[in-house]
Amino acid sequence: MRTGFLGLVVTAIIAFTAPQNLGAAEPTSEFSAKQRQSDLAALRNFAYPPGYSDEHIIALENGMVPAELPVQEYLRLHCGEMSQSVLNPCLLRHGRGPEAVFTVVTLGGTKSFATLGEATGYFKTEMTSNVMHFESEVNTMNAFIDELCDKMAAGENPREILAARGGRPRLPHAIAPPNAEGKYQFSNFFQWEKCQECVGIVAVNQARPDPMPRCGAIRKQGMPRINYFVVDQRTSRGHRSLDDGMSAFEQLAKPPSF
Repeated sequence: MRTGFLGLVVTAIIAFTAPQNLGAAEPTSEFSAKQRQSDLAALRNFAYPPGYSDEHIIALENGMVPAELPVQEYLRLHCGEMSQSVLNPCLLRHGRGPEAVFTVVTLGGTKSFATLGEATGYFKTEMTSNVMHFESEVNTMNAFIDELCDKMAAGENPREILAARGGRPRLPHAIAPPNAEGKYQFSNFFQWEKCQECVGIVAVNQARPDPMPRCGAIRKQGMPRINYFVVDQRTSRGHRSLDDGMSAFEQLAKPPSF
């Protein structure tokens, strides 16, 4: 099973971090660590979550999920956590009956909860905070692009502009872009055999891209347009408000009544 993860990561790195040569990180039909040490280093440093071993990275790049990898760890890939940024907070209910666990991945780290109320309370607080930060960071990024392009038009050197302001702004609270290749917004996580009775909610930024470059090939970020996708093994539906998304998630994830 291919994770389909690296393509999204490369896109995300290009969008949210400083320009880098990522050509070496393209997946191949057979990933050999012996032959591709530089690729492995790039994956470890920029793609996979902190703590992933070389053996796990190699197996995942070759389309195999390590048997000992727990749901919480595999979830970190599908929630978009990278060593540079976390693309979106997400919440997943997994496990059957009384063994169900609620796991949240966000900038604060991966946390698991035994009850629905604890998990949704933590997720909603983190999600609200991250959306506010993200919107502010997009405004800062767009203001920077306007400033950069105006100064370049006036004849200033772009390297000197960046050096004077200490580099370009970042989007450390970035919300995930849509994954056009994934059937669900959790990619193929829900087809994984260990994802038993899984229900998830994830924030997706469906911002309309700025059609015209501001200068050269530089485009401003589209204004955030965030939907909240509630996903299980049979359905995937977006909601325009966090409250609506949380309500739908709770209906699917709440323990059965006897």
